[in-house]
Amino acid sequence: MRGHVEYYLDHDGSLGIAEITSDPIRSNFKPLETKTAEFGYTKATIWLRFTVKSLPDAPTDWRLHFRENFLQVLELYQVPPDGTPVLLEQHQPDSPFSDRSVRYPELVVAFSLPKEEIHQFLLKYRSGGSSQLSFALRSAQEFNALAARKTAKNFIYYGMLLLLVLIAFAAFVATRQVIFAAYSAFAGFGLLFIMHGDGNAFQYLWPGLPLFNGYSSIVLGTGLIASGANFTRLFLSTREYHPWLDKVLLVLILGVFALVASTVAVDTQAVKKILVLLALCAAVLFTTSGIIAARKRFKEVRFFAIAWFGAVISSAIMTSRHWFGIEISEEVQFDSMRIVFVMDAALMGAAILDRFNQMRQARAHALEVSLNEAERNLKMSRRLRDLETKYALALKFAENSSRRIADTVHDLRQPLHALRLNIQQMVDGQVTGGHGDRGARIEETFTYLEELVSRKLDLEVEEFGANEPEGVPDTVVMEEVLRTVKEMFAPEAAAKGISLRCVSSSAVVKLPPLDVMRIVTNLVSNSIKYTNEGKVLFGVRHREGTVWLEVYDTGDGLSPELLERMQMRTVRGETTGDTDGHGLGLSIVQSLVEKHGLRLKSRLLHSGGSCVSVLLAPSNL
Repeated sequence: MRGHVEYYLDHDGSLGIAEITSDPIRSNFKPLETKTAEFGYTKATIWLRFTVKSLPDAPTDWRLHFRENFLQVLELYQVPPDGTPVLLEQHQPDSPFSDRSVRYPELVVAFSLPKEEIHQFLLKYRSGGSSQLSFALRSAQEFNALAARKTAKNFIYYGMLLLLVLIAFAAFVATRQVIFAAYSAFAGFGLLFIMHGDGNAFQYLWPGLPLFNGYSSIVLGTGLIASGANFTRLFLSTREYHPWLDKVLLVLILGVFALVASTVAVDTQAVKKILVLLALCAAVLFTTSGIIAARKRFKEVRFFAIAWFGAVISSAIMTSRHWFGIEISEEVQFDSMRIVFVMDAALMGAAILDRFNQMRQARAHALEVSLNEAERNLKMSRRLRDLETKYALALKFAENSSRRIADTVHDLRQPLHALRLNIQQMVDGQVTGGHGDRGARIEETFTYLEELVSRKLDLEVEEFGANEPEGVPDTVVMEEVLRTVKEMFAPEAAAKGISLRCVSSSAVVKLPPLDVMRIVTNLVSNSIKYTNEGKVLFGVRHREGTVWLEVYDTGDGLSPELLERMQMRTVRGETTGDTDGHGLGLSIVQSLVEKHGLRLKSRLLHSGGSCVSVLLAPSNL
């Protein structure tokens, strides 16, 4: 090359080869002051001019190789010694890849240069993004060797990333873990972005879509940022651990999509420049997110945080070139991106595997804690069962025993009821382990009840006969019985999703309290068992001088015929489904009804379900 590479800016893009080679424009060319042609994000058409002399021993077959995969406008003229310009190559925004004279991902123009001749070249170009353009003159042999090396390097790199994408996607299909799909999308956009920058996307993926190729850097850049933000959200579980950080990442995703939508009204050159800066901001945000998460979950996110440092460096190189005009070649820029993506592939893969390993260990620890909790609950349940057995014995014994045993039963009732609720809540998982105060109170209650039983009940148990004593009639306030039964069965009804209600009553009956309690308990228990959804309602009704206990439910219905059959011991209803029981409930009620000369009946309701009624006493008692 002789002299300088010179340039001229055609701001309205109206000049052709005739005007550019005539006075006074010919004399207005200025020498480039930078290593490459760089005029920022400009809409101007740029003309470059340089002169070449062929040496005596030089080859005649040459290539002008541009480090650019696509230009909106490209015209290359060769001016031989006679001064007549010859058009070597011409591309317009709608020129497909097939219009290129040399099939190569980057722009290459072939030309001949006779020995010992001086030729001038004039290049006209306009870019849809940055105007930076670097090029080199290479002999055909040198270019072919370079192309072979570069093609091999690119496709080895593409193969590595494609393999990573396929492995991640296969892991998603196998495990249905969304995080694998998110990383597969991120790595896929990264692969396409590099392929676009190298020109292979235009050559192999959309060779007949030049207009899309000029716009694709926006689409792929947006996809890379948005998929990276989504992967960060999923990997770091920001929605659970860092809600404010999750909102920032969502704003970033919505922001880049809004930026793409703005290209309807905003010039794409400006959008491309903003995306370059936004990519750096995104990489910094992802790295910062990893550092924030690492403060409390270092082992789980350590590889993730380290991986993004490389992305920050690569994005900083790109931003320095496009925003601050620092002279960094595109080769260095794209090589840094390749290295970063390969490192990220390894580190992100390690991060995902490490995360699942941490989750596996956490699940193993949780299982161990759960087993310990279950063992403790089982021990408490056994102790509770022993207390329940002794409490039932105390109830029977209280009917004909001394005041001391009656006092013992009274002392047991409320603590045992409170203890039962606490144990049931722990077994059902409503109260988890680790609450020291609650555990201490339960242990104190156990100690108190066990000591009370052993000191009082066990001393008197020898006086208790083998036969069940006759119940002694007493005045029973039904309000107290109804309220007690409601509290007793409220957890069971809530567990089935059934509404359990009782109607307040001022009625009193003269029956043994335990027998009344057994009648109400068995009827309400049966209604809950045989009702899968809806409600159970019970109460006392005064009707024509009598007092009736009535239990309504929305179950499958208990007809009078079925009631008669179910009054036999161990016979269960035909509509019970998965309900538990031994078929003794209604037979017990029937035996108590016969014992006290009462009445038991049932009827089906028009709205569904049934009502079971027991005559307790005349209303004037």
